[in-house]
Amino acid sequence: MTYTARSPQGAYSIVLPGTWAEVPLDDGDVMRERVKALVLQRVGRNDRLARVRKDARDELVRTAERARTAGATAFWMSLEVLPGIPLPAALIVSDRAWPAEGSGGPDLAGPDLAARLMAARPGAEILDHRSGPVARTSEIGEDAIGELREPSLFLEYSVPYPHGEGLLSITVSAPTVHDPELYTVFFDAIVDSLTWAEPAPTSEEISR
Repeated sequence: MTYTARSPQGAYSIVLPGTWAEVPLDDGDVMRERVKALVLQRVGRNDRLARVRKDARDELVRTAERARTAGATAFWMSLEVLPGIPLPAALIVSDRAWPAEGSGGPDLAGPDLAARLMAARPGAEILDHRSGPVARTSEIGEDAIGELREPSLFLEYSVPYPHGEGLLSITVSAPTVHDPELYTVFFDAIVDSLTWAEPAPTSEEISR
């Protein structure tokens, strides 16, 4: 499904395959009610699962509140990648400024976006996306589920704005991913689907 959101530098669209739920961040009470409804929908009303519901609700609320505090502009939760196949993941979007230019290295103020990204995100991999160069950093951890140990995946994408200074930061947190490399390709494709809306014409441009 295609979702449309707005950042400080303009609107954009992104394709999220499968079933995702958008969590509103503007109002804390609305956000908590949305999380509560999502947990109830996914876990069910069985009394024996009350503790599971509470733990899931508390964790999601904490994640959403951290996103709000950090200035996030959009927050989506993945429910299923395909019917009956759950994909626990959170995708959070926020606005970032280019870091201040230091001495040496590529020019952070230069026209070469790939070089600017390399300087701004040392160690990141530069991807060639339809919107232009995108920097991606990744971290593979480990989550414990009882006695089981499953890989967890954290990704951060830095997408330069098409106009003006700044970066659209897209972070992905995916616990219990069986194949981190495969899921990285999956999320790369999601970020590659991002398209910027054309800016509305100014009155001066309309009158020409």
